[in-house]
Amino acid sequence: MSKPEETPFPRNHALVQALAWISKFAHAWKAIEPAPHRLSIDGFIIWGPALYEKHGKDDPVALAARLYGKSGEYSKYLYPAHEPDAGEALPF
Repeated sequence: MSKPEETPFPRNHALVQALAWISKFAHAWKAIEPAPHRLSIDGFIIWGPALYEKHGKDDPVALAARLYGKSGEYSKYLYPAHEPDAGEALPF
């Protein structure tokens, strides 16, 4: 039997930790969203790193509950199919 090949690069634990935090935040946000089919989880790839940089020490589930509805400029990534009417303000 041959030995399994070792990966040439060591595992980046900081990146793994950040991605796990972002994933928890995104899924907590999705669980709160009353119309989850409108939500693009891919939008968290853009918003997540900024949140992690600022709030990485906070609990991601509690943060999602606190920030839900306040995605600001990132709402276009989280809700790409939502096109507001000319006079309509986004709920974020």
